[in-house]
Amino acid sequence: MFNWSEEWNISFSGCGFRSIYYVGVLSCILERAPQLVHGAAKIGGASSGCLVAAAVTVGTPMEQLCLDILTTAKEARKQGLGVFHPSFCLLRTVQRSLLDRIPDDAHLRASGRLCVSLTRLMDGENVLVSEFASREELIQVLMCSCFFPVYCGSTPPSYRGVNYMDGALSNSMPLFELRNTITVAPFSGESDICPTEGTFNFFEANYGNVSIQVNTGNVHRVCTSFLPPPPEMLAEICHNGYMDALCFLIKRGLSSTECNPCNLLLEEHRAKPPCCDLVKEKRKMKKMLLTEGNHQHQEHWWLDPKVIENLPSGIKKVLCEVCRDAREANSWWSQTTDFLPVKIFLFPLTLLVVSLQFALFVVKSVTIIFMNRPPQTADGIRRAPQTYTEHQRDPLKMTGQQSSSTSSDSAVS
Repeated sequence: MFNWSEEWNISFSGCGFRSIYYVGVLSCILERAPQLVHGAAKIGGASSGCLVAAAVTVGTPMEQLCLDILTTAKEARKQGLGVFHPSFCLLRTVQRSLLDRIPDDAHLRASGRLCVSLTRLMDGENVLVSEFASREELIQVLMCSCFFPVYCGSTPPSYRGVNYMDGALSNSMPLFELRNTITVAPFSGESDICPTEGTFNFFEANYGNVSIQVNTGNVHRVCTSFLPPPPEMLAEICHNGYMDALCFLIKRGLSSTECNPCNLLLEEHRAKPPCCDLVKEKRKMKKMLLTEGNHQHQEHWWLDPKVIENLPSGIKKVLCEVCRDAREANSWWSQTTDFLPVKIFLFPLTLLVVSLQFALFVVKSVTIIFMNRPPQTADGIRRAPQTYTEHQRDPLKMTGQQSSSTSSDSAVS
C-alpha cells in the first residue's frame, strides 16, 4: 500500500525519443490516481525526462506533450541521415517547442518543485537545479540537460555562464536517493514503473542511478531512444507505458483491483478511434487501395486500434492523426531509404558525420575548459576567482559602506 502521509517525489530518467512512454504513464496516473502527480513534492528528470517533468509542473496538457514528441520524431525521420543530418538540429527543435508552449509564469510554477539534472562540462560533476529566475532561464536549463554531445551538436549550451551537458551522463534519475521517490524508466529493470521481461535476467547494469537489465529488449529500447522509430511504434510504446503504470497502481493499492489489465484487452465493444470521424471523406478514396477483409482494419488502416485501445480519447486522437498524416505524406525519400543499397550507402556517411561532429565537440570542449582555467599566481598555485551570488554581494556592499562611513567619521573627529 502507498503511504499518503509521507512526502513523495517522482523521477523520470533520460530516454530520448522513448519519452512517449511517459505520456502513457502519466495518462494512466492522471486518469486513475491524479493525486499521485498533483500531490508530489518534487518532480525530477534528466535529458528528455526533464522535459516531461517540466510539462507536468507547468501544466502542459498530455495531448500537447504527445504531439510535440511525435512532431520532433517526424522531423528527425524526414532526412536521410536522421538526427545526424546537418540541416536538422534536435536542440533547436526542442527550444522552439519550449518557446511556443511554456507559459509566461512557468518559472514561478516550476521553482521549488521541478528538479533538473545537469552535468557540468568542466569536471563532469552532477548539478541539480530547482530554482529559476525567469522563463528564459528555465528554458536554458532544460536545453542544457538535453544536450548530448555530438548527438545534439558540438557547441554545449551554458547556464549562468557555465557550460553543461546532458544530465543523464552523471545522474539520469534525480531524487533517486530520497526515500519515497517513484522512479519511472522505459527500460526493463528495477524502477517502480518500467517494462517487464518474460525471462529472468542474471545481469543488470546501473547507469546514472537507473537499473537496466542486460537483454535484447533493452538493446532495442536504447537504439530507438537515439534513432526515432515510426509513429506506429511510438504509439505502441505509449500504450505500454499506460499498461505498466496501471500494473503499478494496482500493486500499490492505488487503483481498483477489479480493473485487471488483462480484462482491458478483452473488451468486446470497443469504441471507434476518435479520429475516424475526421476522415470519412478520405476513406472513400482509400477503399480502392485496401483489400477486402476486416472492416475495422479498413476503416483504420494507418494504425491498429488494438495498439491504443486503452489510452484516453485525447491521446488516441493525437496518435491517430499523426500516424495517418505520416502514412499519407510518405515522401519519396523515405521510400527510397527502405532499400538495402541505400541503407548501405548511408551507413558510412552517417559514421563520417558523427566522427566530424565528435572531433569538433572535443576541440570546442578543450577550448572552453582551457579558457575557464583559473589564473596562475606568482607562487605557481592556480587560484579560482571568487564569485558571489546576488544575496552574497549585498552584505559585501553593506560592509564596504559601513567601513567607508566609519573612516569618514574618524576623519571628521
